[in-house]
Amino acid sequence: MTPALAPSLGGATAARRSMFAAQRQLDALYRLNVSVKAWRFLLSVEEARELLPESAPRTGLLAVEEAGELWIGLYLDPADLMDPDTVVEETSHFLCLAWHAEQGRPVSALTLELQSEVDRYLLARLDGRDPLAHFRDFDFGAWMDGPTRERYELAHAAGHHYCRALDGRFPLRGDLPALLEELRGFYRAPADAKLRRARAVA
Repeated sequence: MTPALAPSLGGATAARRSMFAAQRQLDALYRLNVSVKAWRFLLSVEEARELLPESAPRTGLLAVEEAGELWIGLYLDPADLMDPDTVVEETSHFLCLAWHAEQGRPVSALTLELQSEVDRYLLARLDGRDPLAHFRDFDFGAWMDGPTRERYELAHAAGHHYCRALDGRFPLRGDLPALLEELRGFYRAPADAKLRRARAVA
């Protein structure tokens, strides 16, 4: 991957630290060895808005492919700076995109959303929080058009199904090695196989 957006100095120090911690944890858990760092691509909301359509979410990943180069950036609305789930979600998007780019593999927006659902589950579980809480409390944004909402609903439903199954199959702290082995395979699965696996697993 050749990032063409220069890393921005904008954004909150706390957000950069949270992104650094989230990427370090996800990278180690999945054994990804991604070379680029999410926190170095944190844009201010003002910088991001200059490149985004009016219907864009208030917080998100900015990715533009042009002439073989991938331009990337992350932006966090001030209202989301202290929300650990949002920071994990956006860091997950960045990391998944970067890993696929470095592997020379295509990746879809649906795959990014599905993987972020699983990543939020995993880090909440390891942090001692209710790992399924965000599935119950999820709120679809008013900014979404029809196809976008459909994609989010599909990723959310498949992720919820998969993570509930993980909770049942690996309920104990001692199950962590087997859980991580399962999730490393899931991370590396092709997009279609990943979605089928998430929806079909018992």
